[in-house]
Amino acid sequence: MPESAIFRDRSKLSPRFVPEELPHRQAQVDQITHVFADAAVDPDRFPLTILQVIGTAGIGKTTTVIRSARLLEEKFAQNRLSLKTAYVNLKLQGGNKFAIYRLLLERLAPDLPSQGLSAEEMLRYLLRYLRENKQYALVVMDEIDYLIKTSKDTSIIYDLTRLNEFEPEKPCNVKGVIFIARSTDFYSRLDPAELSTLGRVPMEFGQYTVEQVSDILESRCAQAFNPKAIGSDVIDMVSKITTSAQVNGDVRYALDLLLYAGNLAESQGTGRVTLDQVRKVHGQTHPSITTEEIEQLSKNHAASLIAVVRALKSRKKQYVELKDVRLHAAELAEQLGIKKLDVEDYLDDLKVRRLVDMRSLKEIGLHGASLAELEPVLMARVRSGGNKQA
Repeated sequence: MPESAIFRDRSKLSPRFVPEELPHRQAQVDQITHVFADAAVDPDRFPLTILQVIGTAGIGKTTTVIRSARLLEEKFAQNRLSLKTAYVNLKLQGGNKFAIYRLLLERLAPDLPSQGLSAEEMLRYLLRYLRENKQYALVVMDEIDYLIKTSKDTSIIYDLTRLNEFEPEKPCNVKGVIFIARSTDFYSRLDPAELSTLGRVPMEFGQYTVEQVSDILESRCAQAFNPKAIGSDVIDMVSKITTSAQVNGDVRYALDLLLYAGNLAESQGTGRVTLDQVRKVHGQTHPSITTEEIEQLSKNHAASLIAVVRALKSRKKQYVELKDVRLHAAELAEQLGIKKLDVEDYLDDLKVRRLVDMRSLKEIGLHGASLAELEPVLMARVRSGGNKQA
């Protein structure tokens, strides 16, 4: 008998899982691999190519880019060439230009030390390392719009789109830089030179239809659930919820909904996921706060969000004031043994992440999340230590 009556492999519902087949995104995979196809044939003559991928949350941008990168790596390998992909999620792993370039060094040139180097020197050393070791690279910068909105230094775009100009007389072994963003709103924060090197012709991902979401979920469910543990009625309901105005086509929310409904079915011993279990989970969660969003929070970010939740529960109002949040943050810091929790340092960032609805210092709320269900999830995140970045 299987360990679980419900799940075959629940990791297949994780946002980090990249399936080999991407229903309704194959055209985009083909488009990206076509852009870089000649690089695998004659990489030294192939110029540095910049690509933008734009679309709302949960519609397959990152998965499509990562799948395309893997296919390109395979094409290089077939020609006895080495292509490495350096993927950086700027919401999770960003911060400043120095930290981002150090990550690139760690992923593409782990033998090189980064200590004592300036940001520009790290890029220079990286390019030299790739060339001397006959290696090629593809750089993927996810959530670039988040970085631009939260950082005063936008020069990362200028740097990465002009890698071929560091030593113009020599080939640049970074063959492509792909920027992923939810919209082009961040263009307004770029200066003309940065905007010029980035280009103004992004690849835009459209919303899924309900039929397309259903196809995607059927494919994932076949890998994640045991036979007969989930029916077409459940997939149809989740597909309709996902394409509703409330969720706006976010397939990551659909995967969360299936995972939590499956966990509920497992705990209740029903043997299969029911429509009522989906309704219960959907009624207790909010589409803008997914497991991926929570996993990206640092300990202090998660604790600050808990302080907002507790203040709202205490006041029983839609919005509370900053002083209310501070009070609960102080109590929480003492409870958790945190030296000090300055919630003001984290609220603006939580607002940018669309986890907190902050209209003013006297109107702080959440985007409709279930307070009862959200707090224990966040507390688990805090106790696990959260993302290392504070």
